[in-house]
Amino acid sequence: MVKGKHWSCLQRGGNEYEDWKYDHVPTLPEVLDSFPSIKLSPSFLLSQLPLLKPRYYSISSSPQMYQGEIHVTVAVVQYQTQGRKLHNGVCSSWLNQIKSGCLLPCFVKPAPSFHLPSDSAVPSILVGPGSGIAPFRSFWQQRSIDLKHALTNEPTKFGDITLVFGCRQSQIDNIYKEELQKYQNQGALANVMVAFSREPGKPKQYVQDILKDHQQEVCQAIVDKRGHFYVCGDVSMATGVCNVLKSILQTTGGLNALEVDKYINKMKDENRYHEDIFGVTLRTAEVTRERRQLERKRTLDKR
Repeated sequence: MVKGKHWSCLQRGGNEYEDWKYDHVPTLPEVLDSFPSIKLSPSFLLSQLPLLKPRYYSISSSPQMYQGEIHVTVAVVQYQTQGRKLHNGVCSSWLNQIKSGCLLPCFVKPAPSFHLPSDSAVPSILVGPGSGIAPFRSFWQQRSIDLKHALTNEPTKFGDITLVFGCRQSQIDNIYKEELQKYQNQGALANVMVAFSREPGKPKQYVQDILKDHQQEVCQAIVDKRGHFYVCGDVSMATGVCNVLKSILQTTGGLNALEVDKYINKMKDENRYHEDIFGVTLRTAEVTRERRQLERKRTLDKR
């Protein structure tokens, strides 16, 4: 519950309100609990609540390998605000708690351009840290099926698939480690490179760093062999990966800045640059700070 003096400050808005909102990130029930003097009828409250938006998850299984099934790879969201209140993600927490056999309300949203190249002979580079690895699981499963099919039918040439994955620690969230090893041994994956951002005793490494360390191979696959480049994850990461690719095309590919932009746009036009970007961005704190600074400026301007 918010005390009377503090409540008076919050009523005036300005810096005090912005600080309180930023530190606590309150949900509606928490706001009502903090200000018990607010009396709202259930009917009015329900009329003002927005509909819960759907949560989109990439399908992480091949329909040919798991017929009649859909697999998803979900990171369970849980965070603590500066007000020390623990918050849980609505959908991910619910999925984490339901029992086997429960009916899930869901629908499939097509992604017609996010799939393995129609020409199986060209190479592919897959970049997906964290749960961004999800759609690529269906890729290596499908390539495994295609390889087995080629053994009993007309031989087919397959380009290398390189996976660039990122997580915090090798013993905590290196998901699909055993499965990746299995499919790499089968030849479905040519290379598996993992960046650990919080590995004890080692410097931080991200997927962008792996791309930088393998500039020659990236340039050869994308430029010389006209391969496909895939990115799955949050907006901030995807932007950083694109910037690294542009840098590689300049330093190793010999293109100038204008030519690089044209080449990336050409890749997108030719459906060789693919993105599956999450709606939630890791820049939330940065955006919030900018809003707070703007509110402070407005408050000072009024004085």
